[in-house]
Amino acid sequence: MSSILYENVSGVASIRLNEPERRNPLNRELVAQFIDALLNAQADASVNVVLLSAAGDSFCAGGDLREFQNFRSKDVIDIYDEGRGTAELLKLLGSFAKPVVAAVNGPAYGGGFGVACACPLVVSSDRARFGATELKLGLFPLVILPAMRAALGDRKALELSLLAETMDAEAAMKLGVVTRVVPHDLLMDEARSMANRLNGFSPHALRLGMEAFRVSTGMSGNTASSYLNALRVMFYHSEDLKEGATAFLEKRPPQWRGR
Repeated sequence: MSSILYENVSGVASIRLNEPERRNPLNRELVAQFIDALLNAQADASVNVVLLSAAGDSFCAGGDLREFQNFRSKDVIDIYDEGRGTAELLKLLGSFAKPVVAAVNGPAYGGGFGVACACPLVVSSDRARFGATELKLGLFPLVILPAMRAALGDRKALELSLLAETMDAEAAMKLGVVTRVVPHDLLMDEARSMANRLNGFSPHALRLGMEAFRVSTGMSGNTASSYLNALRVMFYHSEDLKEGATAFLEKRPPQWRGR
C-alpha cells in the first residue's frame, strides 16, 4: 500500500496521507513519498493548487513511536538523515510556489502540527486537535520549530513547545494556525470548495502572489514596499490581467493563460 495517494483533477492536485492504521506518522517512507508528490505538483504546469488530506481518524501523529524505540541502535548518520527528510518536507511546504489547502480531520501532533503550521490555508474539523507534544516523550520539537515560529511568532512557539499542551481547532484558529473550522462531516466539502475557488483564479497571479508574500516576509517596510511595487510590473504586463479585465467588462468567465 502506498503511503501517499496522489491525483490531479482539473488543476487541483490531491495529496492524501495514507497510513491510517499508524495515524499517518512522518516516517522515512511517508515523508519521501510526500516530498515526491509535492515536487510533482510543483513541476506540473496544469496544477494550480494542492489539496492535502489524510485517511483515517488522525491527520498526522508526528513521528513514528516504534522508530523512537530503536533510535539508540541506529547509526547517528541514519538518525540525522531521517530528521533531515522531515525538515526538507516542512521547508518545501513553507516555500511552495502554489497554494496548499490542508484539510485536518483529526489530531495533528508533533510533526503533524508542523505540517499544519507550514501550510498557508488550513480547514479543520471541529474534532481536530493540535499541539507540539514532543516533551511528553522526552524530546523537544526541534524539526518543526522553524514552521512554528513562522506561523506563531517566537514567544508563542516557545510557549507551546515548553508546555506540550494540546488545543482544539477553535484555539488553533485564534492563534492563526487554522483558517477555518467546520463540522467534521463538512470538512472535505469545505476544503475542496476552497481549493476550487483558488483554482478559478489566474495561475500567474497566484504564483506571483505566493512569491511576493514569501520574499517580502522579514523585509523592512521600506524595502518591502519597493520590492512589491516593482513586482507590479509583472502583473501589469501579464496576459492574465488583460484577460481578467476584459472578461469582467464583457461579463463572462475569464479564460486564464497562466502568463
